[in-house]
Amino acid sequence: MIALLRGLLAHVGQDWVLIETGGVGFQVYVPGSTRSRLPGAGGPVTLHTHLHVREDALVLYGFLTREELETFELLLTVTGVGPKVAMGALSGISPDDLLRAVAFQDEEVLKSLPGVGKKTAQRIILELKDKVGTRLGKGPAAEIAAAAAVADDPRVEAIEALVSLGYGRLEAGQAVERAGREGPAPTSELVRKALRAMARGKEA
Repeated sequence: MIALLRGLLAHVGQDWVLIETGGVGFQVYVPGSTRSRLPGAGGPVTLHTHLHVREDALVLYGFLTREELETFELLLTVTGVGPKVAMGALSGISPDDLLRAVAFQDEEVLKSLPGVGKKTAQRIILELKDKVGTRLGKGPAAEIAAAAAVADDPRVEAIEALVSLGYGRLEAGQAVERAGREGPAPTSELVRKALRAMARGKEA
């Protein structure tokens, strides 16, 4: 299995690159987020890769970071999500924000990603919501994701309150995540802090 590829960038296609190493050229499909950060032709490149086995071909998918690769492979565990959809998703959002969208069950953010429709977004949330906590570590976002299954948690209630005011679920979740870093607080205080944080962000 090819898990890492290091060589020189020989060519850049629309959704793939050609990496030359040891006199051999490897065609590797990459998301837009990786392609935009590559060096110029002839520059050194290291890609974390996933080898996808099909009946008629072996296809390499590559990423600049291990985090991107792990998120790609996590998406592949979702029913009906293949490499094309997973690559499209990672072209439109960072791995961290994608995991947060799942943790905060933000269907709208997922639906906005290339190749992800309503049903696919729902499956991603349903099948990954119990897995993203370990990917997000032990920070506030992971704690909020775990708390979503617990009734009357102030952080979850604060997110729902902000959503009812018209904010996106991911935006609300991130704001509550930041507000909760100062320690436990009632729902009303979390909402106030989150609103102030979002207001400052818009002014910046």
